[in-house]
Amino acid sequence: MRNWTPEDIFNLRSKMNLSQPALGNLLGVTGNYVYLLEKGVKQASKTLMLLLDCVERQFKEKEKGKGVRKYEKKKSKKHI
Repeated sequence: MRNWTPEDIFNLRSKMNLSQPALGNLLGVTGNYVYLLEKGVKQASKTLMLLLDCVERQFKEKEKGKGVRKYEKKKSKKHI
């Protein structure tokens, strides 16, 4: 389990192009709570850190898949 800093949470949210309420919805917390986490006022619980790990892992897997799909689409279009 990664120890999530306020900067890590902000960077993940930015990479995913999500608002604070949208990330909060994924994690089961409010957008205001995400704001407080990013400002360092609140610290993520162990459970929330595990959820952040899962969200980050799924995002990375999705990004890997996009690269492969783009290549496959381009490849198949050339053959048509």
